[in-house]
Amino acid sequence: MKLIKDQRNDLKNIVSLYWDCQNVKITPERAEFLLDFANEQGHLVRQKAYSNWQRENRTYAKLLSSIGFQRINVSSTAKNSVDNKLIVDCIEEVYSIEAADTFIIASGDGDFTSLGHVLKNRGKKVIIFAQQGGVSQSLLDIADESHIIERLDEVPKLPPFRNPSYLEQALNHSSYINENPSAGEDNERLEFLGDAVLNFLSGAFLYNFSPELKMNEAQLTRLRSMLVDEKQLAKFAKELNLGRRIRLGNGAIKEGGRKNVSLLSDIFEAVVGAYFLDSGIEAVRTLVEPLFNSVVKDIVTPQSDISSDILDPKSRFQQLVLANLDPTPPKYITDRSGGTDNAPEFTSKVFVGEKEWGEGKGRSKKDAEKAAAEAALVNAKKRGLV
Repeated sequence: MKLIKDQRNDLKNIVSLYWDCQNVKITPERAEFLLDFANEQGHLVRQKAYSNWQRENRTYAKLLSSIGFQRINVSSTAKNSVDNKLIVDCIEEVYSIEAADTFIIASGDGDFTSLGHVLKNRGKKVIIFAQQGGVSQSLLDIADESHIIERLDEVPKLPPFRNPSYLEQALNHSSYINENPSAGEDNERLEFLGDAVLNFLSGAFLYNFSPELKMNEAQLTRLRSMLVDEKQLAKFAKELNLGRRIRLGNGAIKEGGRKNVSLLSDIFEAVVGAYFLDSGIEAVRTLVEPLFNSVVKDIVTPQSDISSDILDPKSRFQQLVLANLDPTPPKYITDRSGGTDNAPEFTSKVFVGEKEWGEGKGRSKKDAEKAAAEAALVNAKKRGLV
């Protein structure tokens, strides 16, 4: 890829990715991880995959091509032939006017120390993905970062699915489906289902947990809001390693989608919805109750007071409405109002009966509804109801 000078100056960090696929075997998970990792470092302009492609698994070869890798064929079967070709290409690049700022090299064996010295002497950042014991320690000492490839293969804590297609859909973010329309349905309907399942299971969990704490209905409501709020669900998603498995569009990846709290919360809800369809409510209960239990033990003790200041705005406004205005809970009307596919904006209005009480905006429907509730609480305070 040629970059003219003005374009080059506009890019903060140019990245090249070199993958020795003969020694670091190909899996879809490794391919997605390395590509996502490279995009997170900056502007990825080269992604080269080296092997004897006549001998590689054709399915994996097609996979790499489909996600933008340039497959470099090394027909020789001599020892270190793939390593040598990769090294030559890296050195050729580093002395060119289009050289990247960051070089990411994934290789399972061989001594790349001399290449590391060349890259560092040219002022380049070097990131190494190496197999355990497969690359010389001197190279790892030179590198700015080093990672062990085997750790990319750690088994996530998610339980097995009887029908994997449910999990596949749960991991499909809308940004990915927009760029890959043949990949099936996105996860938004599963997210809706998972939200309902989580509300039921968290309520049942707290009902059974509460006798020893002697919590009343209001306290249970507040505690449930803490168990299933956006930040807490995002933490659950991280515990299950979901950020690494989400399928995102390229724009969402570059915007840091794998670490986005709202997106992680949504993906956790979608996975819960998918697991409910796959294995039923008791299986989901087995999955989420240990997560709930660890949180409850951290935030409440038998002597603690779950005070009203931790109640989320929607619950606070609902309590106010039921106590002072109407026996029917407030109603939220939420629609997408702008933004992009990777960064949408939603607007929500909250009504008591037919009367609008507040309006709010947010990057997700939940955030917009919370903002509307906060506006409604301000309105209620002006009227002397708070």
